[in-house]
Amino acid sequence: MKDWRDNLKTVLMQGGVQAKLTTFLFVDTQIINENMLEDINTVLNSGDVPGLYKTEDEEPIMTVGRQECQRKGITLSKMNMFQCYLNRVKANIHMVIAMSPLGEVFRSRLRMFPSLVNCSTIDWFTNWPAEALVNVAKGSVTDPDDNLNLEADEDSCVEMFKIIHQSVEQKNEDFKNSMRRINYATPTSFLELLSMYRKILKQKRHEVEKGKNRLPRGLEVLKTAAVEVDKLST
Repeated sequence: MKDWRDNLKTVLMQGGVQAKLTTFLFVDTQIINENMLEDINTVLNSGDVPGLYKTEDEEPIMTVGRQECQRKGITLSKMNMFQCYLNRVKANIHMVIAMSPLGEVFRSRLRMFPSLVNCSTIDWFTNWPAEALVNVAKGSVTDPDDNLNLEADEDSCVEMFKIIHQSVEQKNEDFKNSMRRINYATPTSFLELLSMYRKILKQKRHEVEKGKNRLPRGLEVLKTAAVEVDKLST
């Protein structure tokens, strides 16, 4: 949490003191403590996090605030200078928060941290089209770092991934129509499918390779044993 607060402060001061246009991208998989969302909630609401700034941070903040107050003809007070600083933060920081709608966690977070809804514009991303599924799958199985070497089976595997994901989406739609309940198959689900395939394929290849290596040794042992048996029988 200390590193989180330090990084958050760096970003806010980058926008408030340096007036640098900044996009703050935060993904729900990065949440290790719900207090992080509390900080995001207050930033969305006011541009500030209570207790975030230390004594040494006050000088650059107040310097910028004083300049803004003089430029706008506002009374020089600590409160006004800090508010001018916050206005610069709001003007230069763009918060982008990516969250999955899966499960109860998403709903409970929206209830606990209302600024996620009240102080933001929500973009709902629809299902990936077939072309996107194929391209992502092809990029995954041809990644040189994984070295899957599917060769002639590559196109069939890519088509299989697409069919699996689209069939789940169709079942989700049927489930919604029949039970009036929603289950999501998100792009993350598709990426997890690809990751699982790579992991299992490597694991099975390792098992087969291990078996292949053991077979010649086993045959050699049997051959040696047969020779010894012949010697004993004579």
